[in-house]
Amino acid sequence: MKAKSLIVAVVLLLTGTSIFAQSSRAGKFGVGIDNISSSPNLMFKYYASDNFSMDFIVGADLKFLGEDAPLGETKVDGYNLRFGLAGSYHFNVDKVSPYLGLQAMYGINQDAGYYVIEPDPKNSLKVGLIFGADYFLFEKFSVGIKQNLGFDFQLSRDIPKEETDVLMNTKTELTARFYF
Repeated sequence: MKAKSLIVAVVLLLTGTSIFAQSSRAGKFGVGIDNISSSPNLMFKYYASDNFSMDFIVGADLKFLGEDAPLGETKVDGYNLRFGLAGSYHFNVDKVSPYLGLQAMYGINQDAGYYVIEPDPKNSLKVGLIFGADYFLFEKFSVGIKQNLGFDFQLSRDIPKEETDVLMNTKTELTARFYF
């Protein structure tokens, strides 16, 4: 009786392991949303190997003012355009895939408003460490959480005053991706 129980337990263990094991991710391409909770970005992820992935990130926020500018002022519509690159090392290829990497984002921001003198757009460069985990609900779909820890270089180019502010920031982002 013990031998039959042992054989059944081993068969169940091997079957369960094969159900939850992930196939190779090398060469897979994914499309998803990064930063779901606030201002989402579109993210394209490519696995160069089972453990290393590259991300290309793009995003935009637009703000259009509804009424005309008062006399003597100019109406300026706002925008925030951003794009970036990231590289991540994934520690395993199981259902839960923790990772660590580097990310760089460049952004151009124009504040919406009514101005006597129209301001120049502001540029920024965000560079930092990222760490997080993806949970694969299915082989082709994952959800995850990502933590950014880095520096934000605010590049002001208002004439005649030019200055750069450096800020340290952290940000937690929720992600979702579909893989082909």
